[in-house]
Amino acid sequence: MRRRSLLKLAAAAGAGLALPRTGWAWTEEDAEREARVDAVLQSLTLDQKISQLMMSYPPLDKTGPVEIGSAILVGNLLKSEQAVLDRVRSLQSRAKVPLFIAADVEGGALNKLSFLPGLETVPSNREMVADGLDGIREWGRKVGAGMKHLGINMALAPVLDIASSGMMFESGRSFGADPEKVGSYGGAYSEGLAESGIVAVGKHWPGYGALEANTDHHLVVTERSETEVQRQAQAFVQCGDRIAGVMLANVGYSSYGATPAILSSELVELAHTYGWLTITDDLAIDALAEATGGDKEEVVRRAFLAGNDILLTTAPIDWDQALDYRGVVKALVVQKPELVERVEASARRVLRVKARIGLI
Repeated sequence: MRRRSLLKLAAAAGAGLALPRTGWAWTEEDAEREARVDAVLQSLTLDQKISQLMMSYPPLDKTGPVEIGSAILVGNLLKSEQAVLDRVRSLQSRAKVPLFIAADVEGGALNKLSFLPGLETVPSNREMVADGLDGIREWGRKVGAGMKHLGINMALAPVLDIASSGMMFESGRSFGADPEKVGSYGGAYSEGLAESGIVAVGKHWPGYGALEANTDHHLVVTERSETEVQRQAQAFVQCGDRIAGVMLANVGYSSYGATPAILSSELVELAHTYGWLTITDDLAIDALAEATGGDKEEVVRRAFLAGNDILLTTAPIDWDQALDYRGVVKALVVQKPELVERVEASARRVLRVKARIGLI
């Protein structure tokens, strides 16, 4: 593993990490929270610890226990205010440990909260730049307040991919092509979200860039030098701990093993260097299996072994046609009991951020 190059990027981040922050990073002052995290972690069975690593579409069973650590609201689940309120209330009431309730809260054509008064027209990131840092921060406040009202506590945003062309640019999802500016804009949006206690997750680490292809439909491997990957990653570094975590890209980078970033222990470790939670992009994407010879279970195994803290799937975890994500991880741990420590390390990171926003 190129430890020296990873540490070099971390050292180069000093200026970005010195920016005003919302304080998601864990510090020695958090002893009381750490005691609560310890108590919860010790109360969980192995299966329940593994569940903390799972983010999925809400279970189809609407009455039984909710055995995931996080739920993602997508599609028709975000149709109306009352529907979201009811679903979130039901999910939280049935969970042993309170859930992260996540959603992609981007603007422009991807605005998922347009049913809320005041959020009918949230600008895209590209459009938001015209409002300046204060305006972007205010949009973060507005979106954060709407999310807080609904009970959604994790924003799979901001997008920190830098681009002056390609899919991210054309869709308006990118703030621009300058890593420092993109990091500043994303940091301002995250600060606004944090005022309502919303967890911000930057994406797509270490940077989608100016790619035309969509990883939702194709396995994408880009010829990108290590230097260029690290340059684009500076947008995330600039945010520092104003973001609590990063969502890893499904893009593969030639200089990092030509495998999707979610399967790269090197890129996951680098994200952990900054104290971030690491979350996969959607593991249910069929194209990902191309990286493992068509074996979808191997995608889950490798995403876990790479060190990701949260394994995300947009499939309901109790759907009879879905992979048994928890079972795949459990089988690995049974085969190699030393992986219990790996499970507990990720569960602890998840619980720490939950403690930060008062869930435990």
